[in-house]
Formats: sequence, C-alpha cells, structure tokens
Amino acid sequence: MKHIFTQKDKLALKEIGISESDAQEQLHVLQNGANYAQLERPATQDDGIVVLSNNDIVKCAKFFDEEKPKFSISRFIPASGMASRMFKFLHFFLKRYDADKETLRSYLNREKTYKLGVFLGGIEKFPFFSQIRKVINKGQSGTLEKDYRDLFIKKTVNSLGKLPKALIPFHKYDAELRTAAEEQLYFSTEFVANKGSMNIHFTIPPTTKRAFEQHLSKTISQLNSTVAVQTHLSFSHQHKSTDTLACELDGTAFRDEDGVLVFRAGGHGSLIENLNAIEDEIIFLSNIDNISVSKYHEQAALYKKMLAGMLISLQNQIHHYARALENEDAIDLIEVTTFLQEKLNVSVPQSLQGNQLILFLKQKLNRPLRVCGMVKNEGEPGGGPFWVENKGEVSLQIVEGAQVNTKDKKQKAIFKKGTHFNPVDIVCGVYNHNGTKYDLTHFVDYDANFIAEKSVSGTSIKALERPGLWNGAMADWNTVFVEVPVRTFNPVKTVNDLLRPLHQST
Repeated sequence: MKHIFTQKDKLALKEIGISESDAQEQLHVLQNGANYAQLERPATQDDGIVVLSNNDIVKCAKFFDEEKPKFSISRFIPASGMASRMFKFLHFFLKRYDADKETLRSYLNREKTYKLGVFLGGIEKFPFFSQIRKVINKGQSGTLEKDYRDLFIKKTVNSLGKLPKALIPFHKYDAELRTAAEEQLYFSTEFVANKGSMNIHFTIPPTTKRAFEQHLSKTISQLNSTVAVQTHLSFSHQHKSTDTLACELDGTAFRDEDGVLVFRAGGHGSLIENLNAIEDEIIFLSNIDNISVSKYHEQAALYKKMLAGMLISLQNQIHHYARALENEDAIDLIEVTTFLQEKLNVSVPQSLQGNQLILFLKQKLNRPLRVCGMVKNEGEPGGGPFWVENKGEVSLQIVEGAQVNTKDKKQKAIFKKGTHFNPVDIVCGVYNHNGTKYDLTHFVDYDANFIAEKSVSGTSIKALERPGLWNGAMADWNTVFVEVPVRTFNPVKTVNDLLRPLHQST
C-alpha cells in the first residue's frame, strides 16, 4: 500500500532530512513486517564463544597495557535514555495516589506488591535517601514513617524521574554521591587513560550538553588532581534524520491531533553514525547503567583490558595478512583461510580458488573488528550470541528477541537454547592495515529493522527502529565473542537494582 504524501507531509519530511522514498520504504516495512533473523544455532562455549583460562586473561590484559600507548583510545557510552523507566512501577502507584489517596495508602502500608515491597524495604540504602528526605523536610536520621512513604515516592519520582539516567545518583560513599556518568568517569581511568589523558564520548538527549558539562566538571577536576588524568569529554545526540515514521495498526501513517506526521527516535541503531564520527583507533563501547561501586572497578577493568588485548592481537594478524594480500607478497592462502575460520568465525566456501579466493579473503579481512564480552544467561532480558544465516552465509551475530520469529517453533526453540547474554561489553577496532578509518555505515545490514508496538495518547501504533547498534548496525563486522564473568554485568534497569551488593559501597 503506497502512501500519498501531502504537501504538508513533504515539508515535514524535508525539515528533518528524510526523503520521500525513504519514508515510503519505512511505511512499507511497518505494513508488511520486518525481516526476522534466521538462527542456525546458539553460540556456545568453544562453538563461537572463546573461554580463556585465568592465566590467559591476565596475559591478554597485560598485553593491552603494554601496547595501548601505540593507539588512540576512547570510550563511547550511549546515555540518551531518560530515567523514567527506572521508576515505572512507582509511577503506577502515583497515578493511584492522584486518583484515590486512601487506596494507595492501603497499598503502601500493606506493601502489597513485590517491587514496591523491595523499594520500601531497602529505602534507606538508596544513594538518594538523604537527598529526598531533605526535600520533604523530615529530618536527617531515624526510620522513615509509613504515613509519608507515599510522599517519599512522589518526591523521588518528581526529583529524579525526569532526569537523564546518566545524571541519577547511583552510588554513595559516606557523604559523597556519584551519578552513573560520574562513576563511569572514575571507572574509565582503570583502562581508557592513556599517556595521562582519556577521551570519553557520551550520546545524550538533545539540549542537555550544558547540563552534562556542568555536572561532570567537578569530577573532571578531581580526576585531574588525584589520578593525574586529563579527561576530554565530547557529546552528541541522535540526528533527527535518523528518526522514523510511525503508523497505525491498519498501516496508515500516524498523525497527531493537528494532522502532522509523527516521527520517533529510530532506536539505538541510529547511533552508528555517532560512533562513526569517533576518530580514535580503539573504542570501548558499553551502556551507561552498567557500573558498580569503586571497590569493584579494578577487577572489572581486568576484563575490559583482556578484551582489548585480544582485539589488538587479532588486529595485528589481520593487518599482516591484508597487507600481504594487497602487496601480492608470497603468503600461504591456507594459513589465511584457517585464521579466518578459526579466529574470526568466517565461513570460507570450499569452492573458491585462485583469484576468487584472494578477493574473498581481502573482503573479509578489510572490515571493522569487534571483540564482545558475553556472560552466562541468568534470565536477564535482552539479546544474546547466535550463529545466523544470511544470504547463504553463516556468521556470529548478537540477536534480540524482537528479531526472532517466535511463531516458527524451530526458531523459537533455538533462541531459547541460548546459553549466553550480551551485556554490551564491546571493544572496537575501526582502522584498516593502511591506517585508514573504516566508514562504519558501509557494514550495516539495513534490513535488520525492529517493529515495536507503542501507545500514543491511548492509540496503538507501530514504531520502526533502525538496526540495533550492536545487532544489524554491526552485522558485517568481524566478530569475536569471549566469555566474561556475570559479575561484570551490573545494570540498573529499575531503581531497585541499586540495592544489589555491587551497587552498595558498604
């Protein structure tokens, strides 16, 4: 069903930089469904996931420490998300509070729900406890009385729920509070700092750059004086041109009350352009909310350095082979083929011979490289590592549940057999053997879209999300998965996660 755009529509498309043909393609996908990943099998230990001994972990980390002065290094941290999801279950009770205070008070006093019970049971352990008590002017000590727990919830949501998640207090050290962004800077000194400086890039919500700079200025000054590290911050946000159209359930373009087309942020896959703008040779990629208190930083950094050490070692070999093939040096093609198959998980067709084989090897060697930490699956929601078939080629990919056709019993069964989870612990090598930076937009599977059902003002709609940053947006990278301990994964998806031991300083 082809959509007819009005003149008003065309002006709206032009304003954010989306062509009419691109808009038609987006609506076509929304109407007909996105392409599902074709899972062949889960990636498991020794079948797509490398498991290193403790001795090898230390060796790889040491190798990174020795080699990193040769490289420019940075850390890329998506921090565009708002904190509203952290407090979602508290919002539910606030709505009841506004509608019927007595009903809510009954819920609060009886602690009827599990999540609310956990929140109230651990209320004094939250890093922002004293901060919120000051706001409600109920003193600095003692037990929080039940008759104003509802007020504490309201003040917490009103004070923190509208902030970016990066600016939420995550940890407390005596009288010092550290937000997620501040703690990430302290953690980065363990592995990003290089020759007395470190480069950190945050993707942030539009119009918040000044707030981030002001918020982090004190931490930067402390790091400069205490650990002698000059911190260089940079920021970006999702480009409006990566927004996508929404449609109603019948496939027609969704419009607001004024009849204007509705555009939505295209998901974290839109950030491939932001990542592409980073000029450093080695880039650590991780989520803003995966961070523990400082006493665990050194141990967690060991695994970051291990991943980076593996990346440098593999990259050195890749560049050696690519340079030899480009210069037509004498080289054993069987050796190169074996390297691709056994170290980079690339399937090399046996039918290829001579120049065809050389062209294939060159193509596969000349790609960005990512080494990704994987933890054993303990029931966390999210994607995981799988062998995926695409256009006749099987490769390692990170697959989200939304990419799987759960109506296909075989595909559903394969997905359920996944043994590992993707904690977004990735190190990227983005330069080729000639010192030229790859254009990362050339290695995206643009067909790997997501479709999500959303609700806008009570109307159900379909929203299109672009290929995920570590899913379809990196589909054509050389990929290596390595097992890392589950303790390196400490996300804060709800406020109650801050009560977990790795977020408590005492």
